[in-house]
Amino acid sequence: MNLNKMEDWEKEVDSINWKSMLEEIDEALLDNLAVEIGFRTYEQLEEVSELVVDDYYICHLSDGRWVWWNPNEYATKDPEYFHSLEEIKQFIADFLQLDPEKMKQLEEGLAQVRQTKKCLYCEYEYDPEAIEHSGQALQGFCSTECAVEMKKMRAKEEINR
Repeated sequence: MNLNKMEDWEKEVDSINWKSMLEEIDEALLDNLAVEIGFRTYEQLEEVSELVVDDYYICHLSDGRWVWWNPNEYATKDPEYFHSLEEIKQFIADFLQLDPEKMKQLEEGLAQVRQTKKCLYCEYEYDPEAIEHSGQALQGFCSTECAVEMKKMRAKEEINR
């Protein structure tokens, strides 16, 4: 009886699609990275981030902080947070050992980074420009769903008063 169970177990292990499983783990890690930084999904994080060099990105959060992150290093290294434009600029300059000409390019690039906003309902970061381009006037919400849920919540509060 135990021999049959062992053979069944071996067949199950042999039938596992390891490549698919590893891809799912990688996707879960990237979504975890996004949530750690404050975004609902990795795609949303990626949309508002700017590539600096190789696989190093930065994004500018709603609270004014800047985040330096690398999707390939996330399993072993957390994102780094900076409280001001000057701090992130100095960090990048040191990291890349920039000369004065490259510093000017860095400053111009940093000026292009969009600052995110925090949704009033779900509290995830989002790209306000993406919402504006969608034609929706959501003022403070990352999605129609969040705007509707906030209205429902406020209506319930009014009823319970």
